[in-house]
Amino acid sequence: MVAETPAPVSIALVHFPVRNKRGETIGSAVTNLDVHDIARAARTYGVHRYYITTPYVDQQGFVGDIIGHWREGYGAA
Repeated sequence: MVAETPAPVSIALVHFPVRNKRGETIGSAVTNLDVHDIARAARTYGVHRYYITTPYVDQQGFVGDIIGHWREGYGAA
């Protein structure tokens, strides 16, 4: 019997659209913990791709800065 290779799994952290406690559609802020802790769990469990979704340009830049720290900055060492 040949073992089947599982299909790749991807996950997404969705920060828009979400609903606040009043039921209004909002976008929530991305945090360093979101990026780092979910990425660590994804790596541990073999997740193929991890997407962080936000329509806000400033939040996209923030995520880019965090990722840059771990890929090229002090965190890469």
